[in-house]
Amino acid sequence: MILKVFKNSFLGIDIGTTSIKVVEISRKVGGIEMTGYGILEKYGHLERINDAVQTPNLKLLEETTALLLKDLLKKSKIKSQEVLMSLPNFLGFTAMVEMPYMPLKDLKKAIKFQAEQYIPMPIKDITLDWQILEETPQKITLILIAVPVESIQRYIKTAELAKLNLKSLELEATAVCRLFGLKEKKPILIIDIGGRATSLMIMDEGKLRSLFCLELGGGDFTQIIANALSINPLRAEQLKKVYGFNLNLQEGIDLFKVLDPLLERVSREGEKAINSYFLKTKRKVEKIFLIGGGANMIGIDNYFAHRLGIPTFMVDPFTLQLIDYRPDLAPVIKEIGTTLTVACALGAKSFL
Repeated sequence: MILKVFKNSFLGIDIGTTSIKVVEISRKVGGIEMTGYGILEKYGHLERINDAVQTPNLKLLEETTALLLKDLLKKSKIKSQEVLMSLPNFLGFTAMVEMPYMPLKDLKKAIKFQAEQYIPMPIKDITLDWQILEETPQKITLILIAVPVESIQRYIKTAELAKLNLKSLELEATAVCRLFGLKEKKPILIIDIGGRATSLMIMDEGKLRSLFCLELGGGDFTQIIANALSINPLRAEQLKKVYGFNLNLQEGIDLFKVLDPLLERVSREGEKAINSYFLKTKRKVEKIFLIGGGANMIGIDNYFAHRLGIPTFMVDPFTLQLIDYRPDLAPVIKEIGTTLTVACALGAKSFL
């Protein structure tokens, strides 16, 4: 949907697997800044597997989510009325497609038929979007994005129940790539580690090129630590956040060995994505960006840099200097920046 760009502030809402994040982005002289935020974490999933906001196998509950969202906005004291909301990456189907060059009006008709070959769902059950990546006199390269209509309706219903003026729904991956693409044009692997799911995105020239999702996240890391130490998962979550891979210095265990089976799955899929993209384009991934609440763990960047042999960084819109923030928020930005990345990308959309 087309946004009214003359508005002074927008609210980005990221409903994840185990948390809800809201960010208010406002216009300022010379740029944009975060003027408010809120984070609601559900820790019950650490002890009860189905106590999550949603997962690839657990559908969003509109009534419950709307209540949580209303409470979060009230406590955050955010007043923005123009709302943009993300769709989880695991809800989307993506495919990079090459087609002979043709006029735009003909392309729109042809895309529907192309989608039937790539999207594993009936066309009538999905909402189809697409973005041109490259265009020459001979061919057009584009990415197809499909989301089940049922899922979109759940988000619209959630917004209605929460009394929100929903202006746009967008896949997390496209929002993040659009924002990070302002800073980085070379091929980058973005690893987004959430509470119960991880996404691996290839971004090039500031656009999403490929997307793969794993039903594995920070909550699984916590469970492994809890089992290794024979402690409550909530206590393990605290230790993970405070010490990260330095936990062995405090508890006498080698956390690298404990978490390696899970992290190796992520690095293996990352390697597949990198190699696949190189075979298609002959362009090498030069950096890895880590985002998401599950990535906020001391030493995890060194793990992936060692495993994949590519410089790896924990990043967010603030460290990349894409979005400013009030001075009084400085102490917490380092802790919450990666967690707020998707919500920031949504809130910033209309200003880009």
